[in-house]
Amino acid sequence: MKIFVTLVTLAGILWAMSDSERIDRLEAQISVLQKQQTSITDEMQEGYDILERVETKSIVDRIDFSPELDLRFDKLHYKVGKFEPVPTPSPDGTIARNRDDFEKDFTLASSLRFRLNMTVNLMDDVSFRGRVVMQRSTQSNERLCILSHKIKSAEAKTGIDIDWAYIDYKVNRHSDLPIVLSLGILPTTGGTPMQYASQAPRESLYPALVFDINTIGLSLTMNLSHYLGTEGFVRLIGAKAYTLDPAVYPYQCNRENIDNATIYGVYFDLKPIDDMLVSLGVNMMQSLKAHPYLGPDLDASNADNLGDMLTFGFGIDAEHFIDERLTVFAHAAMSHPHPNGSTDDYGPGSSIVFTQSDYATGPMLNHNGFAVYAGLAYSITNTWQVGAEYNHGSRYWFAATQGAVDIYNKLATRGDVGEGYLLWKMHRYVSMKVGYMYTYEAYTGSGWHFGEPIDKGGHQQVGYVSFDTRF
Repeated sequence: MKIFVTLVTLAGILWAMSDSERIDRLEAQISVLQKQQTSITDEMQEGYDILERVETKSIVDRIDFSPELDLRFDKLHYKVGKFEPVPTPSPDGTIARNRDDFEKDFTLASSLRFRLNMTVNLMDDVSFRGRVVMQRSTQSNERLCILSHKIKSAEAKTGIDIDWAYIDYKVNRHSDLPIVLSLGILPTTGGTPMQYASQAPRESLYPALVFDINTIGLSLTMNLSHYLGTEGFVRLIGAKAYTLDPAVYPYQCNRENIDNATIYGVYFDLKPIDDMLVSLGVNMMQSLKAHPYLGPDLDASNADNLGDMLTFGFGIDAEHFIDERLTVFAHAAMSHPHPNGSTDDYGPGSSIVFTQSDYATGPMLNHNGFAVYAGLAYSITNTWQVGAEYNHGSRYWFAATQGAVDIYNKLATRGDVGEGYLLWKMHRYVSMKVGYMYTYEAYTGSGWHFGEPIDKGGHQQVGYVSFDTRF
C-alpha cells in the first residue's frame, strides 16, 4: 500500500514539473523505492530464518540423547574340589584338563561399557527408543571361566551392538483401556528388581528372574487401571530370542548363546498400594536351540533344537517399606522343561570333545527347577546406599537370563549367591559402587538347559568396584 501511494503522489508531482525536474525527481523516487524493496526482502528473509530455527528447535526438542558410561574392576578367587577327576581331552586329544582340586586367583579384570540411549517423540501417539551398547573387557584375555585349569585366551575385542530399537504406538490412549503396541528390538533386559542395586530406572517390562534376554518382535501392553481401581497392566509378548555378540559382554561359562527360540508370554503388573509392585506371569521358550560357552578353543555350532521351556514367575517389590528409606523385594520362579528327545553332545561321542562327564551330554532337562531371589536396599542418606541380595537355584533350574546386565549372570546359578554393596552418589550424574559377591555353585551346568547336573561344590569370591555415569 505504501508503494502504491508513493507512485500516485509521484505521478501528480511529475505532471506539474518541467522535464528536467521530472527526471531528477523520478530518479530520486526510484532510489527510495529500491531501498524500500531491499528492506522488505531483508525482513522476509529474516522471517524465514526465524521460522526455520523454530521448526528445527521443535524437532530437536523432541529428540533426547542420554549417554551412560560404566567402568568396572573385578578381583576373583575360585576353588573347587573333585567334581570331575577324570582327565578331559581337548579337541585334538593333546591337552588334559582336570577339573578337580582346582584353586586360582584371577588377575584384576577391567571392563568398560558405553551405552547411548535415544528417545524420539515426534507425535503424541508414536515414539521411538533406541540404545547402542559398546563393551571393552580384559576378560577376553583371561575368561572368568571356571571349568578349566587353562586360561581361556582370546584376542581382546571391542564389541558394538544394538540393544534396543523399537517403536511405541499408542492405539487408543484416551479410552478406558489404553493400549501400547511395541515393535522392534524390545526392552526385555535389565528387569525388576535389578534396578535397585544401581539406583537406576527400571529398564525391562518383565521380571529379571524368569525373563532377561534380548528379543526381536512385538509386545502389547494394556492399561487396566480404570477397571481395577488401582494401577495395573497386562503385557503380551511374541518375539524371537537372541544373544548379543559375545564381545559385547564379558561372561562366565554359565551363559549360553541362543541360536533359536520363539518366546510367547503373558505378564501382569499390579500396584495394590502405593510403592508396591506385584508381578506375575508365564512365558514359553519354544524350539529352544542354544549352545553353552565352552571357550574360544571349542566350537559349539552343532547345537540342536531340544524342545520347549516353560517358566512361571511371581514377585513383590516394596519401596518405602516400614521405613521411608528402605526397599525390599522377593521373587520366585519355576522352570518346566518339555524335551523333544533330541540330544546335544559335547562328550566323547561328539566331534567336539569338551568333557567325559554327563553334564555336557544329553537331552533337555526333564525335571522341574526353581529359584528364589530376594534383597533389600537402604538409603543411609541422599547420597549413600547399602544393599544386600541373595538368590538360590535348584539342581535343575534354568533361567532365560542370557541378556542379563550383570556380568556374572548370577540368577542362572545352580546353588547360592550372596552379594553386598555400598553405593555412593558422588554427583548428580556420577556414582561409585563397592561390592562383594560369594557364590556356591552346588551343581554343574548353571545356565544350561540340557545334560544331567552333577555335584560340583565350586566356591567363588568376587570383589568389585564400579564407576557409573548417567546423563
